[in-house]
Amino acid sequence: MKLFPLAIVLCLTTAMQVEGQELRTRADSLEQELRLLRVQVDSLQRLLEELIRESRDTADVVDELAALRAAARAAAEETRSGVDSAATQRSRTQNLSALNPEISVSGDVVAHITAPTDERNRVGATPREFEFSFQSALDPYTRTKIFAAYEEELPIAGMPEAGHDDHAEEGEEDGGHGAGSFHVEEAYAYWVGLPGSIGLKAGKFRQEIGLYNRWHTHALWEVDRPLPSVAFLGHDGLIQTGIGITLPTLTTGPGTQTVVLEATSATNEAMFEHGGDFSLLGRLQSFWDLSTSTYLQLGATGVYGENRDESFESRLLGLDFAFRWAPPNRALYQSFHLKGEWYLSEQREAGEAVTRQGGYAQANYRLNRRLILGLRGDYLGSVEETPDIFQLVPSLTWWQSEWVYLRLQYNHLKHQGEGVNHSLLLQLVWAIGPHKHETY
Repeated sequence: MKLFPLAIVLCLTTAMQVEGQELRTRADSLEQELRLLRVQVDSLQRLLEELIRESRDTADVVDELAALRAAARAAAEETRSGVDSAATQRSRTQNLSALNPEISVSGDVVAHITAPTDERNRVGATPREFEFSFQSALDPYTRTKIFAAYEEELPIAGMPEAGHDDHAEEGEEDGGHGAGSFHVEEAYAYWVGLPGSIGLKAGKFRQEIGLYNRWHTHALWEVDRPLPSVAFLGHDGLIQTGIGITLPTLTTGPGTQTVVLEATSATNEAMFEHGGDFSLLGRLQSFWDLSTSTYLQLGATGVYGENRDESFESRLLGLDFAFRWAPPNRALYQSFHLKGEWYLSEQREAGEAVTRQGGYAQANYRLNRRLILGLRGDYLGSVEETPDIFQLVPSLTWWQSEWVYLRLQYNHLKHQGEGVNHSLLLQLVWAIGPHKHETY
């Protein structure tokens, strides 16, 4: 019987030793984590001092440094206490938020002064676009994007009407093209993780032609789209309903080749007048990494569609290139983009063919993190009685933040053999939500 108390004492002593060993192990682990955090804080402190000496933007570094300091203090408190933190209780209703789509809203307002040679100067402001974006994962295999927008057409002096051969109508009191409209710009589902990295989408979407068409209006490099894009694809671009497939990419050395095929209804007014039967699009794109800081992209796109009710056929060939230079460690502060497109159009109605061509070249140079200097030159060839059109578009963009930017732009537009039209534009764009400035 005397051995029984002794056994109890031995058991208690062993349990205390085990618990003490666990506490020491826990303390050693937290101490090691604390030392690691201190090393990271010291490294960031040195980096911050170096950036300050170079007069570079330190906002991101300061935020990360503050977060690491807070984590280090929390680890130190936990080390001193020697006990585990209490588990955080979460409401099951929070899981319902995962079913909600990601919602973003962008605004695009443009103040303008235009001076046509045959009209009085016009001064005004246009709420060019307010876009509502809804994006969500439907299941592990499917995603969706829906963009609804209120839009008003921006009046620019001398601009030709989309899909027409004559000049912009004149004499309108407000200089615009009527009241704005609310419509669904894009609404499509797309599949991910398909065999062979095949891309598949279905619905209403911006089609894969050239460099500009996939960009939403508020995310353009300039206030307006190039003259050829407007003349051949319309003010909003080529947006139609159907299906699209991206074939598996082919890699050859530093180059990657991609083929895109799309079949849609022929409803674009600029290409197919007032609706049609079907439209087919094929695009070949070649992307080349020239170095760690530069790439070159070449592309060719063909579009064909019919409107049998009007005995109308439309064909469009687009060629494009894009060159980008951006040093990996300085891309936020310095970069250069050079791109261009050339279009060849043929439209046949009742056996009579009308051909037209045009293109543009665009350059953008990032002066620093906030300022981007741009220059674009447009050319639209003559057709029937209309003359050639030339346009020069310099611009200066100031990014106030990730959510807000302002742009000052001047349009110098000339119809060959006629006068020059001048437009001065001041654009304000802002965005809220996870998708700040949706490009496609």
